[in-house]
Amino acid sequence: MESQGRRVDIESDFGACSLHHKRIRRNWLKGILYAMGARRPCPICGGFALPIKASWMHSYLRCWRCNLIYVAELPSQNNLHAAYQQVYQDSYQARHKEHWESWMEHKQRTLDALGIPSYQEQLGEPRRALDLGCGEGRLLHVLAQRGWHAEGLEINAKLAHEAQGLGYTVHLGPFEQASFSEQFALITMNHLIEHLRSPLEGLEKVRTWLVPQGRLVLETPILPDYTNTDHLYCFSAAAIDRALRKCGFVPLMWFQYIDAHYQHHNLACCAKRTA
Repeated sequence: MESQGRRVDIESDFGACSLHHKRIRRNWLKGILYAMGARRPCPICGGFALPIKASWMHSYLRCWRCNLIYVAELPSQNNLHAAYQQVYQDSYQARHKEHWESWMEHKQRTLDALGIPSYQEQLGEPRRALDLGCGEGRLLHVLAQRGWHAEGLEINAKLAHEAQGLGYTVHLGPFEQASFSEQFALITMNHLIEHLRSPLEGLEKVRTWLVPQGRLVLETPILPDYTNTDHLYCFSAAAIDRALRKCGFVPLMWFQYIDAHYQHHNLACCAKRTA
């Protein structure tokens, strides 16, 4: 009986593995068809793209001009929002909390490297800042320590309540539906742009939330993580530069670092809103 049970398990594992590889092959074909038919040119520069990778979830294309990597077929907004209600309150967030202090040290260094302290000295009171995708409020804590009146936007209710419990104003809801009655001198987008279905529309929206000459701090991974199915884009420096300039920003300073805990190769940029 034991051997029969084991044989069933092996057959079940083989069937699951076979299905997994079928989906990968299907997604390879999908990527080739999208590229041949020019069905999804680069959403940043309009360049021609070639298939470079297929996972069980996505087909990935790479733009020959700006080097942007992106999924051939976008998931629906509803599916993305549903995913963010779960994945970011489970093991991923638990791991974040283990390294809370070191994570905040990375952000302190990033803000310093991007010239935010000197910009802050030019401002009068109140110095208003907004963190998009603020999670449980770690970056809000960093900004508050530096004298900013920091608010957050977060789609995940559990994480938003955690940040609110620390005393921060956090607006609950998806980025795409957000609106603000007042503008901010500083907006931070920490590992958010790669999740947006339309990065250019997102940046155009963020621009309206900034005061003229206000600063945007944008950070994103620059090496692809094909296991992270809600990463719809992987930006190169050239793609970020193009996107920012298209949407009314001027990149000012750049900073690159490796987060040892998560093995993220991150690129951060401070950009100024044009008048």
